[in-house]
Amino acid sequence: MQTSIQRVLITSLGICCVLAILGQCAWFKGETLEPEITKPHPIGGYETLGSRIYYPPSAREAGLEGAVTVKVFVAKDGRVIDSRIAQKLNPELDRIALNAVQRTLFEPALKNGKPIDIWISIPIIFALKDWHSKSSPFSSFEMIVHPNPAYQGFQVEMLGKIKPGLVLPLLFECLLPFNADQTWVKTGSGNNLETRRVRDASGEWLTFEVAERSLTLGFNYLPVGDQGDHKFQYKFIMNQALPDWQLALIYGDQHQRFSQTPDRRSVQVDGSIRFEYDLDKLDAFEPRYLEIALIE
Repeated sequence: MQTSIQRVLITSLGICCVLAILGQCAWFKGETLEPEITKPHPIGGYETLGSRIYYPPSAREAGLEGAVTVKVFVAKDGRVIDSRIAQKLNPELDRIALNAVQRTLFEPALKNGKPIDIWISIPIIFALKDWHSKSSPFSSFEMIVHPNPAYQGFQVEMLGKIKPGLVLPLLFECLLPFNADQTWVKTGSGNNLETRRVRDASGEWLTFEVAERSLTLGFNYLPVGDQGDHKFQYKFIMNQALPDWQLALIYGDQHQRFSQTPDRRSVQVDGSIRFEYDLDKLDAFEPRYLEIALIE
């Protein structure tokens, strides 16, 4: 008799536990088991992400093509918090794909209409048949460096004029030197543009969109290492191809000679001297290491 009572109690208790568990399940309440999740997507669309992909000549000449899959953790504010290669192709192409995703800001994933953190996988395709050389959007481009009188710092300014007929806005990314400070971007009409500084394995990038035909951007630069060297050193990279362009250095009344001979010298209206260097065309993301040493 006692055994029968125990069985009834155990059975009743089991039923109560099952009902309690089911009461917490969405499907038991007539709802879906998992609420619909809207996946994150790059701000500006996947074309914007694609504009950050560089297909280097070395890989093309070697016939390297295929897919790199990047697994990325997108936070609820749209920032990329973590990323890794889930499917490898080639060390250089893997790095290019990973860097591009790290610099991308996303519309966050939504769960029940609320932003959430989430992992997603993004395939990046490198295909020779789809590759084409980028023509420069600029009709002219120059970089101007202004040293302060004591040569303890430099102000760097870049000026670009965009070709007529191009569809605007255009996305620009410029790799900053690690010691850059007080960055700014303006249109030709003087309007300040919103910018972001985004980091990847290469360093920190200044990113912005331009909807006018001319722009200026700049930053302050401190010399690297011994300030007595008076060196301007910069690994310059942009996501847009450049035409033949110029590097100019403008000084006051300091008397200096250069370790790299300028192509031209001219006196400005205010009496300062402008030294110009002619530079060759650059493909998109093609780096140029600039170093001008001033020797007293």
